[in-house]
Amino acid sequence: MRVFGIICIVLGSLSFLGALIGGHSVFGPVFWLALGLALVIIANQKKDNNRRVDKQPSIIGKQHSASNVPPLPNKVDNTRINAVVKVPTTVKTNIPVPMTTKQKEAAICLISYFGGYNDDIETNLETNQIVYSLSYQASIYFEIQNFPEMLPGPMQRNSDPDKMIDTVMTIVDRQYKEFLLLSCYDLTKMSGKAEAYDLLYNIANEMGYNRDRFNSLIKQYSRN
Repeated sequence: MRVFGIICIVLGSLSFLGALIGGHSVFGPVFWLALGLALVIIANQKKDNNRRVDKQPSIIGKQHSASNVPPLPNKVDNTRINAVVKVPTTVKTNIPVPMTTKQKEAAICLISYFGGYNDDIETNLETNQIVYSLSYQASIYFEIQNFPEMLPGPMQRNSDPDKMIDTVMTIVDRQYKEFLLLSCYDLTKMSGKAEAYDLLYNIANEMGYNRDRFNSLIKQYSRN
């Protein structure tokens, strides 16, 4: 229950920010946030009751104590995810220029913005799972700990889209930039929204990838 509650909070946060930037209704995201918070509170209460009667720790507790990042949701259909999107697998052949915490947070939030362009993110569990999986994979690539528990802070600090994009522009390592752009491209392709493509191409251009170079990167990525 606690894991599902956390997933609801994450998805609600992602869709809330995406809905804001896309001009969509925020009723759905607020519902998921409220549901997630309620489930987490109930799960915590049950856990406290179990401790009082000296029961064994829950499986969820063991999972979190064994790793700094939670596992992917059990119900995620990895076959479906791989068929719709491909998680960028840029090989780090050189020592990358380290990203600051501020840059990592902005990068994750940028991915969430593009996830919000998918209109069915509020109603389609499959879309929610794909967006979550891409965000989770990005957190691993960028070496962000305690995902998704850490998300509320970055979301609040990156609530201004212009400032968030300005921070993303300060990323200098080529591999980090390409991973970020390709992750956003997967979500843009899912949405099929012209405004999402325009925004992504503008960001790519500002990061040193004009339209031809970015399209070449996409083709190379699609062949792998």
